[in-house]
Amino acid sequence: MPLRARSIAVLILGAAVLAGPAAAAAQEPAPFYRIHAGIEAEAGSRMVVWDKDAGSSFLKSIRGRIRFGLELSGGASFSLLAGGGAENWNGLIFRHLPFSVDYEAGSRGAIVLGAEMEVPLFRPGDWEIGAAAQALFSLGLKGEWTSEALQQPARLSGRASGTAVRLGPTLAYRGFETFTPTASVFYDGLWSSFTMEETIGSLSGSEKKKINGRGSVGASLGMIIEPSASFRLKAEGFLVPGKKLEGGWNLSPGAAARMEFLF
Repeated sequence: MPLRARSIAVLILGAAVLAGPAAAAAQEPAPFYRIHAGIEAEAGSRMVVWDKDAGSSFLKSIRGRIRFGLELSGGASFSLLAGGGAENWNGLIFRHLPFSVDYEAGSRGAIVLGAEMEVPLFRPGDWEIGAAAQALFSLGLKGEWTSEALQQPARLSGRASGTAVRLGPTLAYRGFETFTPTASVFYDGLWSSFTMEETIGSLSGSEKKKINGRGSVGASLGMIIEPSASFRLKAEGFLVPGKKLEGGWNLSPGAAARMEFLF
């Protein structure tokens, strides 16, 4: 073989050897899943009813959580949530104790655990229609305090617990590179209980009050900012309308923000 031909053959062979791994990497499919982890905060005010809808008040809460889960290549994600916060149950009235108690002791700490799922269903053009579901379980820390409202001081203690479920369709516009506006309509269920104990001298009693959220359908508007494939910010505001016992309507507001890393 002439020298020129042999040189050309060596160059072609070398190029093939060098290009082989790069071509294989370019054709390598995206990973089936990625791990995501992040932190989030949520605050809101929710109208609640109790005593078989005979009384109403507002549950004000602020919570912080960490999240950890998986995001599949198709966009579906599954997360576990854990955190804590403060819940203010002012306005509850307990009438089945030795002496009636109008709870005004302020916020109490709570431990929160939960799970969340987000699934894209259809992608017509730049739009994405999906579904989301979240379940949170709250266990309030027991609080103790003394009331001086009577001639003899009353020792009081209270603890709340509850479950919150939110699920419904979601809508996102994916036409921008790093910014995605979002909207949703959701079912919002809240079922809680508050146990109050009272001791005054030789008298003692306990009352457990069942509490439900007023209004069951809400809506949200939000946004997602993704400056890179491994970092994401999400924020949303939401409203849950509920009919007041005395007539008219109340809008229970809330807001949430999340910072998330993907690996």
